[in-house]
Amino acid sequence: MLVYLRLIALLLALLPGSSLLGQASEERIIIAYPSRSIASIDLYIAQDRGFFRQEGLLADVVQVRGNIAVTALLTGETHAINNVGTIIRAMERSDMPTKVVSQSLRKNLFWLVTKPEIKSLGELKGKIFGTTTFGGSQHLAAARLLQKEGLNPDKDITVVIGGDVPAQLQSLLSGAIHLAALSPPTVILARDKFKLNIHGSTLDDLPNLQNGLAVTDKLLRVG
Repeated sequence: MLVYLRLIALLLALLPGSSLLGQASEERIIIAYPSRSIASIDLYIAQDRGFFRQEGLLADVVQVRGNIAVTALLTGETHAINNVGTIIRAMERSDMPTKVVSQSLRKNLFWLVTKPEIKSLGELKGKIFGTTTFGGSQHLAAARLLQKEGLNPDKDITVVIGGDVPAQLQSLLSGAIHLAALSPPTVILARDKFKLNIHGSTLDDLPNLQNGLAVTDKLLRVG
C-alpha cells in the first residue's frame, strides 16, 4: 500500500506537463475525489505521510462530484481526479482527451442498503435510489445487482442524485430515498447504529475500475 502511494506522488511529480521539473520549490496541485469513503483514503494517507511533499508537490485533496470533477479536469481547474470509473464511462461516450494513469481498486466497494421494512431487493420496484453521479461506478454497480434480482433498473427504479455516501445515508434514514449503495465506513454505521438492512455487495460483481488517477492528455505532453 505504501509503495503504491509513493508511486502516485512520484507519478504526478514526473508528468511531463508539470512545471515542477527542474524546480526546487513545491508546486501546488489539486486532486479531486467524489465521495467521503474509504475508497479515497489512499490520497489522504499519501498526504498525511508526506509522500507528495517528498516529490515536491503541495497537494490539495478536494471533494467534487463525479461529473463536475471531469469538467474541472478538462478546464484545468484540477490536475487529476480520483473517480476513474466516471471518466472511463465518459471516454466511452466521446473522444475525451484524458488518460487513466493509475488504478487502486479493481472492484467496487459498495453494499446495497435499505430500511428494515424492505426485506428483499425485489420489493424496491417503484422506489427511489440515490446515487452520487448518473452513470458513475456506484450507480452502474448497483444497477447490475438489481438486475440480478429481476428488476429493470431503467424502468423499475427512479434514480436521483443523492449527494455523497454519508449524505445518502441521511436521505435513507429520512425516507427521501429507499435504496443507497454505501461504502465503508458509512455502511458499517448504517448496519450497526441504525440497524438498516444490507442486501448485497458489489464485491461479488465483475471487476470494474473505481478509483485511481486520471489526467488530461495536455498534462502528459512534454513542453
